[in-house]
Amino acid sequence: MKFVFKLLVIALCSFGTNADTLSIKQQQAWLEDINFFENQVRTKHIEPFHTLAESDFARLLKELKQDLPLLSEPQVEARLMAIAGAIGDGHTNYFMMSGPHQHFPLRYKFFDNKLRVIDTTKQYQHLIGAELKTINGLTVEALFELITPMLPGVDNQFSAKARFEFYLTLHKLLLGLGLVKESAAAQFEFELGGNTLNEQIAPIEMSEFAKLSSAFKSHSEKLNKQNIGMPGISLGLLKDKKIAYFDFNAYSSFEQVIAECKALQKQLMAAKSKYLIIDFRGNGGGSFYTGLAFSSCLLPLDQFDWKRGVFILTDEHTFSAAMSNTVQFKQILNARIFGMPTGGDPNQFSESYRFILPNSKRKLSVSKRYYPFLFEETDAVYPDVLIETSWLDYQQGDDSVLSAVLAEIEK
Repeated sequence: MKFVFKLLVIALCSFGTNADTLSIKQQQAWLEDINFFENQVRTKHIEPFHTLAESDFARLLKELKQDLPLLSEPQVEARLMAIAGAIGDGHTNYFMMSGPHQHFPLRYKFFDNKLRVIDTTKQYQHLIGAELKTINGLTVEALFELITPMLPGVDNQFSAKARFEFYLTLHKLLLGLGLVKESAAAQFEFELGGNTLNEQIAPIEMSEFAKLSSAFKSHSEKLNKQNIGMPGISLGLLKDKKIAYFDFNAYSSFEQVIAECKALQKQLMAAKSKYLIIDFRGNGGGSFYTGLAFSSCLLPLDQFDWKRGVFILTDEHTFSAAMSNTVQFKQILNARIFGMPTGGDPNQFSESYRFILPNSKRKLSVSKRYYPFLFEETDAVYPDVLIETSWLDYQQGDDSVLSAVLAEIEK
């Protein structure tokens, strides 16, 4: 499958993009960068050829070097991104966004396998809620098959969809694959309410794209969440303080968690909370040792129902350390998992060694550890209670996962 994908990428790269091919000086600089990349993969990855054969890796790099006089910079980057993706783990990545880039002004999310627009700029507000059908004539299904094998941060089918939602907006990626033209708008086709909408859309600067997230606000955002001195983790006390809800959106440092532990314990004891919810949805990772420190802060509190009263919330964005802590908390906190399968594979290469190419300054990573967290063959941490947010719930701002946990507590 990887070999077929490689041929497809090279075929697409042969199409014109209207981007300038590399100068002699640029070719030499990229040649040095490619050699540096190869050395880092071979010497820093814990097992670089666990999926991609070493002979295929060498051949892909040789062909890329030979093709440099024919390629533009976006094409070189797309090829490197594809090679990093072919290595086959979510912590070995080429970060195309570490260089200059633009985005199409659309944010997407899958609902029942339909890719819908959930936010955009003022000019395209009429597209919010529409289903994307094609870009320059290529269907979403075709784009998904082409793009997802090369995307960073992909461990399984769930993180593949999450990354695709974002990277489909990256103009340089589509340019490098020959799917769009430089300095030209692309043709987008949408469907909304049974009507077909066609739009010519040009990319915008990252600074403007970064302002987009979602036009639909969740009711859970209105929870009165408190700062507990652990950046990335906030506390909401629900149902007359009976429930301690932690929005674990990002990772603090290990030291910050240890420093604030006593204060948090006092706050929870004063609240007399009995039930514990830890929300890892949207958490792309950090250090799982921080999560273990956080759990060690909670475990001494006998007030919690450690038999049936601990819940973990997950989704397709729950990755890396957040996935690891999900497995660990299920064990050491006796937690039940509600939501969607994690984007991270519990038996996968992990822990990023990050490096920068000497000339282009592009950033990459390779996996330097392997953690078999579950002694069974699986591709994700699957929830005890599977709950998929519907398009209707999302539009109305209903948090169906949190609502299900609250209902379980009230039984």
